[in-house]
Amino acid sequence: MVNPFRATAVVGTPGSGKSYAVINNFIKQQIEKGFALYIYDFKFDDLSVIAYNHLRTHLKSYTVPPKFYVINFDDPRRSHRCNPINPSFMTDISDAYESAYVIMLNLNKTWITKQGDFFVESPIILLAAIIWYLRLYKDGRYCTFPHAIELLNKRYADLFVILTSIPALENYLSPFMDAWRSGAQDQLQGQIASAKIPLSRMISPQLYWVMSGDDFTLDINNPHEPKVLCIGNNPDRQNIYSAALGLYNSRIVRLINRKGRLKSGVIIDELPTIYFRGLDNLIATARSNKVAVCLGFQDYSQLTRDYGDKESKVIQNTVGNVFAGQVVGETAKSLSERFGKILQRRESLSISPEQKSTSINTQLDSLIPASKIANLSQGMFVGAVSDNFGERIEQKIFHAQIVVDNAAVARETAAYRPIPEITSFRDAAGRDCMQEQIAANYERIRSEVAQIITDELERIHRDPKLRHLIPQPKPSAGGR
Repeated sequence: MVNPFRATAVVGTPGSGKSYAVINNFIKQQIEKGFALYIYDFKFDDLSVIAYNHLRTHLKSYTVPPKFYVINFDDPRRSHRCNPINPSFMTDISDAYESAYVIMLNLNKTWITKQGDFFVESPIILLAAIIWYLRLYKDGRYCTFPHAIELLNKRYADLFVILTSIPALENYLSPFMDAWRSGAQDQLQGQIASAKIPLSRMISPQLYWVMSGDDFTLDINNPHEPKVLCIGNNPDRQNIYSAALGLYNSRIVRLINRKGRLKSGVIIDELPTIYFRGLDNLIATARSNKVAVCLGFQDYSQLTRDYGDKESKVIQNTVGNVFAGQVVGETAKSLSERFGKILQRRESLSISPEQKSTSINTQLDSLIPASKIANLSQGMFVGAVSDNFGERIEQKIFHAQIVVDNAAVARETAAYRPIPEITSFRDAAGRDCMQEQIAANYERIRSEVAQIITDELERIHRDPKLRHLIPQPKPSAGGR
């Protein structure tokens, strides 16, 4: 492939060989060429082990050797900690809105096609206000995703008083305040519940542990601190984890797609399992910033289901390189159309008792018919590649077997080391205290949020300009 920066789509049904033949080699080759890497590993640690071991043996490919990082909610021992809403990378309330948007749409995939609706925007705005409040409070000391979840689950009467005491949030929360002041309690509770209920699924001590630390920052292609980052999901818990992982995705995309950074790769296998905010824009603009995007998924219909028709079409049409294994139906037809047609010369012979006649005609036929794409063997791929100025490729369309040296892969795999333990939870006596430490972190976050509520209500009560925000109890009928 001449230009990986024009984005690559790897499509194929399960078992077609897209991971084994293409995506695994993408990881290896980009490490060999000195790329900073972000890998979304849906079935952790399939891709992460490859990246870890290949990096270990190819550190000389880099001017500044990158560090290897892992985010893994299932096993905190084999996970670093990272706060995706680190206040140092949040400069405006739009950053908070972006984070809230990604979280809520990953928790509610049906909302992707309902963007702009009142009951979609309301919970996003509420969560964004909470995140931005935490960014402003004590210079972001408590600005983490777990603190935001805990704050959202406090009494809404206290929450609105505190949030509206901040001038920057007063207008932002006007839809909620109007409902509150007019006594539309049912509407207000519906707005809050649509944010609170899905986020409550994410209350987990292990998730809180991973997302409340700061072992590293997400600017993976920083020239001074390059990184290879693997973020692991779990198919059994994807509905819970995807929202948190989507937050990492969104933040990484914002940070890497800038000028003056190292060349980097973004490799997303099983793309539809996570909502990747701004993916279409990343594909369209990242080429100039040396970001190579590689997307793996099974079918175009899968992409349309989870990203909506418009965004799915943009992704399909802006990807410059395509590798397609066996696919069927509309995906096969769409790919066949992309590969174009070719002028075929047809010759027919007619024989009768009286004479023999030959007719010759030409017609346009599909270069690679949909029926052929639907019946590809494992390891066989069709596709198209892009070229560059000065690096012309005469034959951009291919139909070939991607040859993998199975024996060499087997030898390499046999020498792999498992990803080592990253965090030791043993005390001085050698006793494993993981559960105790994670539980203590969980309780600490809860108590900090409770203290924020107490301190802020006291501050507002003492301030004559803000005291009116606290609702006064209505006089009883017998008090006359």
